[in-house]
Amino acid sequence: MYRALGLAAASALLSAQLASAADLPTKAPAAVPAPAVYNWTGFYIGGQVGGGWASSTTTNVDASASFPAGFVQNAVDPSGALGGVYGGYNYQWGQLVLGIDGDYSWAKLTGSGADPAVFNPPRTSDVALHNEKINWVATVTGRLGYAWNNWMLFVKGGGAWARFEGNTSLIRTVGATTTTIGVANSSETRDGWIVGTGLEWGITPNWTAKIEYDYIGFSTANFTSTNTNLLNGTTQVLARSATSHLNIAKIGVAYKF
Repeated sequence: MYRALGLAAASALLSAQLASAADLPTKAPAAVPAPAVYNWTGFYIGGQVGGGWASSTTTNVDASASFPAGFVQNAVDPSGALGGVYGGYNYQWGQLVLGIDGDYSWAKLTGSGADPAVFNPPRTSDVALHNEKINWVATVTGRLGYAWNNWMLFVKGGGAWARFEGNTSLIRTVGATTTTIGVANSSETRDGWIVGTGLEWGITPNWTAKIEYDYIGFSTANFTSTNTNLLNGTTQVLARSATSHLNIAKIGVAYKF
């Protein structure tokens, strides 16, 4: 009898505890934090390296002793390495990123070409050997980007400037003997326009890396060439014009403030 009463009491107590537990509020699961979204807004400054390949064609506006006015020289195609600094500012609005960007690169782009002289004295063969190099390139552009968190695809466009230098040696061959009989030198800054595209990666909140391709089309450059005749020591300053373009591929790393 006492055993039956004890079992009944224990059963009643267990039922009361289960009912009380059922009335307690259910604990909500812990909230999962939303993934962080990369912020592209801010100033940045960085360094870049890459390579360039160009093409330049010069026309003789004035006649010389070896070439007539209007003579179009064979194209010279400078190529080589470049490197420098860049910086700017981005403002992000949703997934769109608007910005302004500028860069300056020291360059070592060199190329050469040759033209047989049109006016050759009897029993001689004269050839003009041309060398051209690009010493630096600078650009100022606007940028438009589309961001996926810490990745951004961008396009850019604006103005560009580059320093060109040229020198020519006029080589005369008589039989088996060759002699330099004249030299010419020129130097000018050419301006033009630039378009480009690239992909940028936000490595950390303050560091980014990019890969970029740019095309620069230069306006027709009008300049002068100083020609010196080494046989008699006379000098002429002759008018020239040139059309040129430049391709650049580069990578860069920047610090974002």
